[in-house]
Amino acid sequence: MPQPKIAFVGFGEAARCFAKHLVAQTGIQVVAFCQGKTNAPPYSQAFRAVAADCGATLVDRLEDLADADVIFSAVVVAVAAETGEAIARIIRPGCLVVDINAATPRTKQRVAAAVEARGGLFADANLMGSVDLYGAAVTLYTSGSGAERFAEVFKPLGMRIDVAGPEAGTAAAVKMLRSVVTKGMEALLVEALTAATLAGVRDETMRGLCASMDATTFSKFLDMCVRSDVLHAERRAVEMDGVAAGLRELGFDPLMVTATAERLKVSARLGLREEFAQLSGYSADDVLDRYAHVAARGAGPFEARPQAERR
Repeated sequence: MPQPKIAFVGFGEAARCFAKHLVAQTGIQVVAFCQGKTNAPPYSQAFRAVAADCGATLVDRLEDLADADVIFSAVVVAVAAETGEAIARIIRPGCLVVDINAATPRTKQRVAAAVEARGGLFADANLMGSVDLYGAAVTLYTSGSGAERFAEVFKPLGMRIDVAGPEAGTAAAVKMLRSVVTKGMEALLVEALTAATLAGVRDETMRGLCASMDATTFSKFLDMCVRSDVLHAERRAVEMDGVAAGLRELGFDPLMVTATAERLKVSARLGLREEFAQLSGYSADDVLDRYAHVAARGAGPFEARPQAERR
């Protein structure tokens, strides 16, 4: 599909980044429509100038995008479903709708069904990082009926697209669970370092954190956390209750510490410590499989995989 007609619904930071990149790569002019709280027709001169700087022409109606070959949906999560369904109503058969919103898997599936019912293709594309940090080179983890076509058209234009499969929602699920970790780490770090500032030990705390984390890879750290959780969750929960008490003594509300203690208590209540303590070896996968089994069906006998099958 040479020189596709590209449109954006929503024109925030990510959309502007991709639009500017695509214009620079192809020389074509993209079009954009916004109907948000900040920017909506009639657009302000300041917003028109921002769009023009990105090589984008603003249109006043969603229907003005009906002849586009590719439409990116880039809106706030709260309106992702209704926006996707509205886009589906104006597309022509063969149009590729690329949903880059951080919406739930079910929302992505709902929009995919609406798009495909009108003869379109749907790409559930998820930013695996920040455009602030990576720019247009941020990886887009993508699934859905239009994932392969999205990669075929936009990889040659310098976009990084990792195809996860043909089912809408697959990539969104990975993005959602990745956010549990990345946003959770952000919240933990902000809480710990704010408390460290109150205690007058911020620099020392940062050195201690960075030294231990820089000494290993994240994959090794993740593996250690999961394998040790099944053995030490109860003890660590008691420790975190003590940490929470210490932070309260500083006049600080330990939201994340309290949540951490509760999460550890959940692991401890599964009652799997003795099972794993008796094993000569086990992997993080073994622990996670058992946790999921107990969570879904209740406790049952754990069948450890042969040592040679563990990773």
